[in-house]
Amino acid sequence: MGLGILGAGRAGTALARAAQSAGIPVRIAASRPPRALRLHLAQYAPRATAVEAAEIADAPGGHPDDSPAGSGIRPLVVLMVPQEDMDAVDPEWVRGTVLVDATNRWSDEPLPGWLAEALRQGRSSSEALAARFPGAAVVKGLNHISHWDLDTAGRAAGTERRALGVAGDDDGAVRQVADLTRRLGFDPVVLPGLAAGRSLEPGGPVFNQPLSAEGLRRALGLPDA
Repeated sequence: MGLGILGAGRAGTALARAAQSAGIPVRIAASRPPRALRLHLAQYAPRATAVEAAEIADAPGGHPDDSPAGSGIRPLVVLMVPQEDMDAVDPEWVRGTVLVDATNRWSDEPLPGWLAEALRQGRSSSEALAARFPGAAVVKGLNHISHWDLDTAGRAAGTERRALGVAGDDDGAVRQVADLTRRLGFDPVVLPGLAAGRSLEPGGPVFNQPLSAEGLRRALGLPDA
């Protein structure tokens, strides 16, 4: 399947380049309309297709309504919008998708009220997003690696494969994101549920740490595979 990306900043375009190097077709949407976005993509992600945000679930590989009956395969959309701008994302855009939460919480970033309240109640940001986007299966992933490492480290020859965590409550969605992670050149390490994804966030034990699968499991206190 193809990949949809919401957000065309440094992280979004780095993921687009990494995906396309892995042979994954990419559509990308941002706050600017596709006509204005194309010039930006021509420089930073030249093989990505600019689309309206409302069309992001139509990423190559199919719309939710086009998936083969019983296949369990849903369109993959990666959320790379700053958390402070999350109110701009319409839940209908991602209904029926596997939504990869690649966002992070930064201490100086103002948050929408619903997200700030969820964090005050002790929920992780991914759990708050799952409540905000009930039509999507939210999975935490691709967030604890810098955009320049995302663009290159997964394909560096002669180096140990880096591991990336994947956390979610929907087993099928977790499998899809783990497969995407593997196709990008990384080893996926599955965490026990969406709430566990908070350990992948800034200030956590593995954020921006280049670890092998064994090292990532050890740092997170997970059992050996």
